Amino acid sequence: MATEITMPKLSDTMEEGTILKWHVAEGDRVSRGDIIAEVETDKAAMEMEAFDDGVVTAIKVPDGETVAVGTVIAILDGAAPAKGGKERKEMPAAGAKEKETARQEPEEVAASAAEKETGGAAAGPAQQAEQEAGEMAEAQEPPEGQERKTPEAEAPERSRSADQAGRGVPPGGLVSPASPAARRLAEAAGIDLSRVRGTGPGGRVVVADVEQARAEKGGVSAGAVRAEEDGEKGGKSVKIRRIVARKMIEAWETIPHFYVTVAVDMTDVIRFRKDLKVSINDFIVAATARSLREHPWVNSHFIDGEAVEQAAINIAMAVATDRGLYNPVLKDCAERDLRDISRSSLELAERAHQGKLSQKDMQDGTFTISNMGMLGVESFSAIITPPQVAVLAVGTARGELVVDEHGESTIAPILRLTLSADHRALDGADAAEFLATLKSYLEAPVVLIAGDNPRESK
Repeated sequence: MATEITMPKLSDTMEEGTILKWHVAEGDRVSRGDIIAEVETDKAAMEMEAFDDGVVTAIKVPDGETVAVGTVIAILDGAAPAKGGKERKEMPAAGAKEKETARQEPEEVAASAAEKETGGAAAGPAQQAEQEAGEMAEAQEPPEGQERKTPEAEAPERSRSADQAGRGVPPGGLVSPASPAARRLAEAAGIDLSRVRGTGPGGRVVVADVEQARAEKGGVSAGAVRAEEDGEKGGKSVKIRRIVARKMIEAWETIPHFYVTVAVDMTDVIRFRKDLKVSINDFIVAATARSLREHPWVNSHFIDGEAVEQAAINIAMAVATDRGLYNPVLKDCAERDLRDISRSSLELAERAHQGKLSQKDMQDGTFTISNMGMLGVESFSAIITPPQVAVLAVGTARGELVVDEHGESTIAPILRLTLSADHRALDGADAAEFLATLKSYLEAPVVLIAGDNPRESK
């Protein structure tokens, strides 16, 4: 039965995607979970897996072409025979065990041909690995002073060796399962997969992991490696810029923006952050979460002509990387304290710079914070990401002459915050009230650092 493979919706704002590269050809047989293509969205480049077993009978969209979400990009037929000898190989059954199938790699085809020429038994890769692991265990004596491993202790290692042999990994290599694309890239770059830590599902080694390993080996950033492979000067992805451009034009033309700015005295935040070893941005995120909880209409999505308040507070952070702008999402901020927000924000930012963000990391944002303070920008206005109804632009804190409550002049670090709001959902008073609450939290941040649980203070 033929199945249509369509361009998936890999993020909440994705409307179209680009096929960066097909990892299969027409006539190839694939198994569920195999990486079949790399797809670029408006936020990241991601690997696309097969959801069924079958033969790729047609590829409808070539490499480099951009199509809308839902467009048929390939046809998969579960009953069609594979072409070019790439038939699915079945492992010998034992008793009532079900037959297992695996996608046959070129090296496995060569091994099968060699067995036929030499008259050897057609044993599967897993059986060969178990036999080799057993022979190695018998031949090698443990170093003096160490105990010999029991069969129970050796069983997991033999199981890993068998699994690795099925993926074309030499016996004894301790690596996580790797996607076909990651294995090809590792081989071309001379990367030892046994030394690569997988960040995919179940510890699976994906392309981003190999790119990171290659970057560390060469002493350059992972973003620079991707830029080199894309052939794009300056490290920016032209495709991502084009997609972002279309989204920004859409947002600018369809959302009636208005802007409200406040000046915040950050004296206490700067004093406390040094002792707590957290960033100014962590305080801003924590204060924003509290403010959104008090003004839930700002934490809305504009859907079908009306603003719909969102139950969860998921704050998207604009992170500029070597390859482009990404918006990882810090989920359930209303349930997090300052230290938790700091740890999670740092982890998301690091994964963004390493190119290791997953689809889930960039979904379900309800509000966005764009911080350009580290770039020395005093203030700016950001564009709203639909369907959100607001975005907060954060500038840098600069010393300014101010007059305190006693009428005395002093120098204080002043930070300007600008809220871009959707006038279809929010009025000027809504934006002003939200910023007033946010300002109060930042100028008296003791509640943010008191270690209280937000859930208990509702």
